[in-house]
Amino acid sequence: MGYQGNPLFGWLGGGATEKKIDTMQIFQRYPDFIADSYEFPAGGKYGEGYYIAQKFGVENPKFGYRFHLGEDWNYVGGGDSDYGAPVYSISNGIVSVIADYGGGWGKVVRVIHKHPVPETKNQFYYFEALYAHLYTIEVEPGQMVKKGEWIASIGDAGGAYPSHLHFELRTVSGAPLGGGYSFSTDGFFSPTKFLIAQVSKEKAIHEDQFGPAAVEKPATAP
Repeated sequence: MGYQGNPLFGWLGGGATEKKIDTMQIFQRYPDFIADSYEFPAGGKYGEGYYIAQKFGVENPKFGYRFHLGEDWNYVGGGDSDYGAPVYSISNGIVSVIADYGGGWGKVVRVIHKHPVPETKNQFYYFEALYAHLYTIEVEPGQMVKKGEWIASIGDAGGAYPSHLHFELRTVSGAPLGGGYSFSTDGFFSPTKFLIAQVSKEKAIHEDQFGPAAVEKPATAP
Protein backbone atom coordinates (compact mmCIF):
# COMPACT_ATOMS: atom_id res chain seq x y z
CA MET A 1 0.00 0.00 0.00
CA GLY A 2 2.72 2.51 0.87
CA TYR A 3 6.02 2.62 -0.97
CA GLN A 4 9.26 1.42 0.60
CA GLY A 5 11.21 4.09 2.42
CA ASN A 6 8.26 6.45 2.85
CA PRO A 7 9.84 9.53 4.49
CA LEU A 8 6.66 10.62 6.26
CA PHE A 9 6.67 8.97 9.66
CA GLY A 10 3.27 7.65 10.65
CA TRP A 11 1.67 8.42 7.28
CA LEU A 12 0.31 4.87 7.14
CA GLY A 13 -1.27 3.46 10.27
CA GLY A 14 -1.43 -0.13 11.46
CA GLY A 15 -4.28 -2.40 10.40
CA ALA A 16 -4.82 -0.64 7.08
CA THR A 17 -7.54 -2.07 4.84
CA GLU A 18 -7.88 -1.77 1.07
CA LYS A 19 -10.29 -2.98 -1.62
CA LYS A 20 -9.37 -2.49 -5.28
CA ILE A 21 -10.17 -3.58 -8.81
CA ASP A 22 -8.65 -3.30 -12.28
CA THR A 23 -10.93 -0.83 -14.07
CA MET A 24 -9.67 -1.41 -17.63
CA GLN A 25 -12.07 -4.27 -18.37
CA ILE A 26 -14.97 -2.06 -17.33
CA PHE A 27 -13.80 0.78 -19.56
CA GLN A 28 -13.50 -1.70 -22.44
CA ARG A 29 -17.02 -2.94 -21.80
CA TYR A 30 -18.39 0.63 -21.79
CA PRO A 31 -16.25 2.53 -24.33
CA ASP A 32 -18.52 5.58 -24.34
CA PHE A 33 -18.20 6.17 -20.60
CA ILE A 34 -15.79 9.08 -20.75
CA ALA A 35 -14.94 12.16 -18.69
CA ASP A 36 -16.19 14.83 -21.06
CA SER A 37 -17.21 17.48 -18.49
CA TYR A 38 -16.09 18.38 -14.98
CA GLU A 39 -16.87 20.09 -11.69
CA PHE A 40 -15.04 20.67 -8.43
CA PRO A 41 -14.77 18.02 -5.70
CA ALA A 42 -16.31 20.19 -2.96
CA GLY A 43 -18.81 23.03 -2.87
CA GLY A 44 -20.77 21.92 -5.91
CA LYS A 45 -20.05 22.48 -9.57
CA TYR A 46 -18.01 25.66 -9.11
CA GLY A 47 -16.46 24.97 -5.70
CA GLU A 48 -18.48 27.72 -4.06
CA GLY A 49 -17.87 28.32 -0.37
CA TYR A 50 -14.52 26.52 -0.38
CA TYR A 51 -10.91 27.63 -0.50
CA ILE A 52 -7.56 25.88 -0.89
CA ALA A 53 -5.66 25.91 2.40
CA GLN A 54 -2.54 24.37 0.88
CA LYS A 55 -1.92 24.52 -2.85
CA PHE A 56 -0.39 21.97 -5.17
CA GLY A 57 3.40 22.12 -5.39
CA VAL A 58 4.09 24.29 -2.34
CA GLU A 59 6.99 23.37 -0.05
CA ASN A 60 5.93 22.32 3.44
CA PRO A 61 8.57 22.69 6.20
CA LYS A 62 6.70 20.17 8.37
CA PHE A 63 7.57 17.54 5.78
CA GLY A 64 11.18 18.42 5.09
CA TYR A 65 10.30 21.11 2.53
CA ARG A 66 8.87 18.49 0.19
CA PHE A 67 6.30 19.57 -2.38
CA HIS A 68 2.62 19.09 -1.69
CA LEU A 69 1.28 16.67 -4.31
CA GLY A 70 -2.36 17.66 -4.01
CA GLU A 71 -4.62 20.40 -2.70
CA ASP A 72 -6.26 20.79 0.72
CA TRP A 73 -9.85 21.96 0.34
CA ASN A 74 -11.58 23.65 3.29
CA TYR A 75 -14.94 25.29 3.83
CA VAL A 76 -14.66 29.06 4.36
CA GLY A 77 -16.16 28.70 7.86
CA GLY A 78 -12.81 27.34 9.03
CA GLY A 79 -11.99 24.76 11.65
CA ASP A 80 -14.06 21.60 11.34
CA SER A 81 -17.03 23.37 9.75
CA ASP A 82 -16.76 21.10 6.69
CA TYR A 83 -16.68 17.83 8.66
CA GLY A 84 -19.09 15.40 6.99
CA ALA A 85 -19.68 17.67 3.97
CA PRO A 86 -20.15 15.90 0.64
CA VAL A 87 -17.26 15.03 -1.68
CA TYR A 88 -18.21 14.80 -5.34
CA SER A 89 -16.70 12.93 -8.26
CA ILE A 90 -15.16 15.54 -10.54
CA SER A 91 -16.34 13.68 -13.66
CA ASN A 92 -17.53 10.35 -15.00
CA GLY A 93 -15.15 7.65 -13.83
CA ILE A 94 -14.72 4.21 -12.31
CA VAL A 95 -13.78 3.65 -8.66
CA SER A 96 -10.53 1.69 -8.52
CA VAL A 97 -9.73 1.72 -4.78
CA ILE A 98 -11.43 2.37 -1.47
CA ALA A 99 -9.33 2.07 1.67
CA ASP A 100 -8.78 3.02 5.26
CA TYR A 101 -5.04 3.41 5.66
CA GLY A 102 -5.14 5.05 9.06
CA GLY A 103 -2.22 7.30 9.94
CA GLY A 104 -1.99 10.51 7.94
CA TRP A 105 -4.07 9.24 5.03
CA GLY A 106 -7.20 7.99 6.76
CA LYS A 107 -9.96 6.87 4.40
CA VAL A 108 -9.24 7.19 0.68
CA VAL A 109 -11.13 6.84 -2.61
CA ARG A 110 -9.34 6.57 -5.97
CA VAL A 111 -11.24 7.05 -9.25
CA ILE A 112 -9.95 6.49 -12.80
CA HIS A 113 -11.09 8.87 -15.56
CA LYS A 114 -10.95 8.43 -19.33
CA HIS A 115 -10.38 11.89 -20.79
CA PRO A 116 -10.56 12.82 -24.49
CA VAL A 117 -7.32 14.07 -26.02
CA PRO A 118 -8.04 17.66 -27.19
CA GLU A 119 -8.50 18.21 -30.92
CA THR A 120 -8.42 14.50 -31.73
CA LYS A 121 -11.04 11.95 -32.61
CA ASN A 122 -11.42 8.74 -30.61
CA GLN A 123 -8.20 9.26 -28.65
CA PHE A 124 -8.14 9.26 -24.85
CA TYR A 125 -5.81 9.21 -21.87
CA TYR A 126 -6.44 7.90 -18.38
CA PHE A 127 -5.69 9.67 -15.11
CA GLU A 128 -6.55 9.14 -11.47
CA ALA A 129 -8.31 11.35 -8.93
CA LEU A 130 -7.51 10.64 -5.28
CA TYR A 131 -9.72 11.84 -2.40
CA ALA A 132 -8.29 11.47 1.11
CA HIS A 133 -8.85 12.08 4.87
CA LEU A 134 -12.49 11.09 4.41
CA TYR A 135 -15.14 10.61 7.09
CA THR A 136 -17.32 8.24 5.05
CA ILE A 137 -16.96 6.38 1.75
CA GLU A 138 -20.14 5.98 -0.30
CA VAL A 139 -18.85 3.88 -3.23
CA GLU A 140 -17.33 0.48 -3.99
CA PRO A 141 -14.49 -0.61 -6.31
CA GLY A 142 -15.72 -1.10 -9.87
CA GLN A 143 -18.61 1.32 -9.41
CA MET A 144 -19.23 3.66 -12.34
CA VAL A 145 -19.75 7.15 -10.93
CA LYS A 146 -21.00 10.19 -12.75
CA LYS A 147 -19.87 13.79 -12.58
CA GLY A 148 -21.19 15.40 -9.40
CA GLU A 149 -22.07 12.12 -7.73
CA TRP A 150 -21.66 12.07 -3.93
CA ILE A 151 -18.85 9.56 -3.38
CA ALA A 152 -17.64 10.37 0.15
CA SER A 153 -17.67 12.98 2.91
CA ILE A 154 -14.95 15.21 4.29
CA GLY A 155 -13.13 14.00 7.38
CA ASP A 156 -10.03 14.55 9.49
CA ALA A 157 -8.11 11.27 9.06
CA GLY A 158 -9.31 10.05 12.42
CA GLY A 159 -8.55 13.30 14.22
CA ALA A 160 -5.07 13.73 12.76
CA TYR A 161 -5.76 17.38 11.89
CA PRO A 162 -8.65 19.81 11.19
CA SER A 163 -11.09 18.37 8.68
CA HIS A 164 -10.40 19.00 5.01
CA LEU A 165 -10.28 17.19 1.68
CA HIS A 166 -6.85 16.23 0.38
CA PHE A 167 -7.32 15.98 -3.38
CA GLU A 168 -4.80 14.80 -5.98
CA LEU A 169 -4.75 14.28 -9.74
CA ARG A 170 -2.25 11.67 -10.93
CA THR A 171 -1.06 11.02 -14.46
CA VAL A 172 -0.36 7.34 -13.70
CA SER A 173 -3.33 5.26 -12.60
CA GLY A 174 -2.69 2.73 -9.86
CA ALA A 175 0.73 4.07 -8.84
CA PRO A 176 1.88 3.42 -5.23
CA LEU A 177 0.02 5.50 -2.65
CA GLY A 178 3.09 7.49 -1.60
CA GLY A 179 3.11 10.07 1.14
CA GLY A 180 1.31 13.15 -0.18
CA TYR A 181 4.61 15.06 -0.38
CA SER A 182 7.74 14.56 -2.44
CA PHE A 183 10.85 16.32 -3.71
CA SER A 184 9.36 15.99 -7.21
CA THR A 185 5.86 16.53 -8.58
CA ASP A 186 6.41 14.15 -11.50
CA GLY A 187 3.30 12.04 -12.04
CA PHE A 188 1.00 14.66 -10.51
CA PHE A 189 -0.62 17.83 -11.82
CA SER A 190 -2.46 20.83 -10.41
CA PRO A 191 -6.11 19.91 -9.78
CA THR A 192 -7.46 23.46 -9.80
CA LYS A 193 -5.64 24.55 -12.94
CA PHE A 194 -6.94 21.48 -14.75
CA LEU A 195 -10.51 21.89 -13.47
CA ILE A 196 -10.60 25.61 -14.23
CA ALA A 197 -9.55 24.86 -17.80
CA GLN A 198 -12.50 22.46 -18.08
CA VAL A 199 -15.18 24.34 -16.15
CA SER A 200 -14.31 27.75 -17.60
CA LYS A 201 -15.83 26.57 -20.86
CA GLU A 202 -19.15 27.20 -19.08
CA LYS A 203 -18.26 29.89 -16.51
CA ALA A 204 -15.27 32.20 -16.05
CA ILE A 205 -13.35 31.14 -12.94
CA HIS A 206 -9.99 32.36 -11.68
CA GLU A 207 -7.66 30.51 -9.33
CA ASP A 208 -7.59 33.52 -6.97
CA GLN A 209 -11.19 32.94 -5.93
CA PHE A 210 -10.01 29.87 -3.99
CA GLY A 211 -7.44 31.86 -2.02
CA PRO A 212 -7.40 32.24 1.79
CA ALA A 213 -8.94 35.72 1.69
CA ALA A 214 -12.39 34.14 1.71
CA VAL A 215 -11.85 32.41 5.06
CA GLU A 216 -14.04 33.47 7.98
CA LYS A 217 -11.78 31.77 10.52
CA PRO A 218 -8.26 30.43 9.99
CA ALA A 219 -8.10 26.71 9.21
CA THR A 220 -4.59 25.61 8.40
CA ALA A 221 -4.31 22.08 7.06
CA PRO A 222 -1.09 20.17 7.62
